[in-house]
Amino acid sequence: MNFEISDLKARLEACETDLAAHRGYLKALEYGVRTLIITHPYPDLLSRAWASILPGITEAHGPEGGWIFNAAFQQLLSVLTQQIEARGGKVGD
Repeated sequence: MNFEISDLKARLEACETDLAAHRGYLKALEYGVRTLIITHPYPDLLSRAWASILPGITEAHGPEGGWIFNAAFQQLLSVLTQQIEARGGKVGD
């Protein structure tokens, strides 16, 4: 029994470490994308391009990862849309 518990504990710690690494990676990507949005030389073009691909993004990836994935996915898409709109006008106009 102790071996099973220690094995589970080790696996849990490995998962936590892996998750922390992925969170750091995603956070760095988020800042990079935000920087690209802020410095894009043609914000109106960026807004139109985002509007054209956004439906396909949600359609392609929406149902694949369960409710936690979907909530986080939709939240970040919303944040990116707000940032793009702040620079180039309403997405879809």
